[in-house]
Amino acid sequence: MTAARLTRRSFLGAAAASAAVAGCPLPLRAQPKSIKVGLLHCVTGPLAEPGQACRLAAQIAIDQVNAAGGVKSMGGAKLEAVLGDTQTKADVARAEAERLVNAGVNILVGTFNSADSAAVVPVAQQHRVPFLVDISAADPITANVARSVKEGQQRVQYVYRNFPTGTLFGVRAVQYFSEIFKAAGVAPRRVVLMHANDLFGQNQARGFQAAHKAASPSWDIVEVIPWPEPPSDLATEVARAKAAKPDVIAPITRPASAQLLLPELAKQRVEIWAWWVRAAPGSTRPGRSRPSRSTSST
Repeated sequence: MTAARLTRRSFLGAAAASAAVAGCPLPLRAQPKSIKVGLLHCVTGPLAEPGQACRLAAQIAIDQVNAAGGVKSMGGAKLEAVLGDTQTKADVARAEAERLVNAGVNILVGTFNSADSAAVVPVAQQHRVPFLVDISAADPITANVARSVKEGQQRVQYVYRNFPTGTLFGVRAVQYFSEIFKAAGVAPRRVVLMHANDLFGQNQARGFQAAHKAASPSWDIVEVIPWPEPPSDLATEVARAKAAKPDVIAPITRPASAQLLLPELAKQRVEIWAWWVRAAPGSTRPGRSRPSRSTSST
């Protein structure tokens, strides 16, 4: 191991220490004076708002770790943020990851956008730099690497996540749908699934449908309606949803599409029992229009 790179074991130790800022020290051959953390998020582009929030949260965490004495399992090493911006573009995400690696980062953290995170994976694997996926739900981001290691195509997995996958989102959504309906004493039968047709939305939609099929709940998914992301207009998709006569609409949106979808549902007077946000950043912000009936979010 060199001072510029962390082994898989030391990465796991550093990650644990960063989260707890405590714990039992781990024996390491080298004790770096600082750990360069590449914070790679979509701070500009269509997903700039949540991307900026992710960067800010990471910077706050780094400040807290350093203020508490650094990473104790690595001799009190301080965390040093090195910033990158994917611009919400997969090709830029890969280029920025390469730049951060060349700048000597010991670990990459990011990116919020699933497509961007997927583009960073091969860079991390090629350069043997740990990549911690802080927010990105698409299963393939980590699943493909894990499978390639298991099959012997790659020796070590350098990509990990601390955020649920689309599959788990789907399982929990179906579970909570059924539990809350029962607790509320209602029995909706017809659910319309609407989703952004990007990697994030596609993966979330598949997870939800697979979980529904496995659980066989008392309600049905009567229509699945995708839209190109970002959309210019959702009048057609909302009209299609209204025609399906839903009791519940389950949207998987991005901020831009949420801002179009909610007013359009109100404009077309789509009458529903519940608006269930299972994976839709930007759709429950205060002050934004909502459907005419009661809403619920997760």
